[in-house]
Amino acid sequence: MRLTRRTALGLLASLPATTRIRAQTRAWPSRSIRCIVPSAAGGYDTYARIMAPRLAELLGQPVVVDNRPGANGNIGMQEVQRSPADGHTILFGHIGAITINTAIYRAMPLDPVADLAAVAVAVTSPLVWVVNPATPFRTMPGLVAQVRAEPDRWRYALPSSGSINHLVVEDFKRRHGLDLPAVPYRGTPQAQMDVVAGQVPIMLDSLGAGYGHIAGNRFRPLAVTSREASARLPEVPTMLELGLDQREYVAWYAFMAPKATPPEVIRRLNEVVNQILEEAPIQARLRDLGAAPRASTPEESLAFMRAEQREFGAIARAGNIQVE
Repeated sequence: MRLTRRTALGLLASLPATTRIRAQTRAWPSRSIRCIVPSAAGGYDTYARIMAPRLAELLGQPVVVDNRPGANGNIGMQEVQRSPADGHTILFGHIGAITINTAIYRAMPLDPVADLAAVAVAVTSPLVWVVNPATPFRTMPGLVAQVRAEPDRWRYALPSSGSINHLVVEDFKRRHGLDLPAVPYRGTPQAQMDVVAGQVPIMLDSLGAGYGHIAGNRFRPLAVTSREASARLPEVPTMLELGLDQREYVAWYAFMAPKATPPEVIRRLNEVVNQILEEAPIQARLRDLGAAPRASTPEESLAFMRAEQREFGAIARAGNIQVE
């Protein structure tokens, strides 16, 4: 009997779901891969777009970056959760959407760490404490001492409620006994403009977003939150070096997939992502943006995400930080 394509497809469709997916993934990827970024274009999707062409070359299929903003990342993550677990839909998400949302929202439609499969934590970017150059602050210990000595005088610009910036500053204030109220904004550019104008003197910014203002002497950087000094700001000390933080705080960005994606697909995706992150041109482009590559296995990535979820959950509870 001659096995036609239609007959083969019919036989495949009659198999149990797990057997069918396993058979399909032997030839994975068999079509284009959609990489959903749960935020608007022009933000951290830049990292995904840097890696997507090389992913496509190494996997032999197009990789299309698809921005799905809304509900602080939940809309895009739910779309990945509902997608077929065959390796043709993946997520490139941010620390806030993946781990912080569960700490700050009373009701969540999903728990990304539990309901999606970790592939790789791929990119990290430090936060940087900056001030308007007209302020008296020259060092971070000096800022702490002066804010403590002059309660009610100083404010900090908050680019987004419930962001990593928000939780890190509120935790810092609590640990150091500082009276430093937030001035909330609708986004980073608006907060930066007021710091540049001197309306609000202090901000914890992401290095990628703030580097242009630092290079143009519109911001004075005082310290970075990463474990090691940034290659973009080698002369700026870390908070750990100064003895002001207990741990490293970095924004991070990770690949994930639907929960039931076959382990062999997860493993292959992880291998390719790590291979790309070792390439000098990719590393140079990331570092130009104030970011750094991070190699990790799926198991390491999942353990890291769980730890971040626990720690930021504890920060949110201690500071009673909730977002409606």
